[in-house]
Amino acid sequence: MNTGNESTGRDTAKAVPTPGSAGHAGNAANAFNAAGTGSANADAIIARLQTVDNAVAALKSRRERDPETLGDKILLFALPTVAGIVVGRVMQSVWTGIERRSIAGGNTKATTSLFASLSRTAISAAVAAITNQLSSMAAQSIVARHHR
Repeated sequence: MNTGNESTGRDTAKAVPTPGSAGHAGNAANAFNAAGTGSANADAIIARLQTVDNAVAALKSRRERDPETLGDKILLFALPTVAGIVVGRVMQSVWTGIERRSIAGGNTKATTSLFASLSRTAISAAVAAITNQLSSMAAQSIVARHHR
């Protein structure tokens, strides 16, 4: 049977005096011990909250130094890469079509000459450079708009 003076392990300041108890001196001691324990608990809680606050502040400063998220970095890498692959395939199809027409017309020199190879290479490189530049600018624009 619980008389109210037994410690439940939760909070000793809630002990209720019963008739015939030791009086106010025992209650005062219980209240003093509870206040001391509560102060230590409060200090520990404040210390933990300060630790969490410091961790949040560190994450915030890191985010401000490098605002790009993983998705932004993937976009900055993937968009120019995918655009380069697509344009490369289109250029390959164009050159294959030109070669077929030249061979069908009986002009085999048009596909095998040094001038034809160099011009094909120069045009492909120019298109690849333009594609890379435009897709990089587009990706950067998307990321900048995302950060606003």
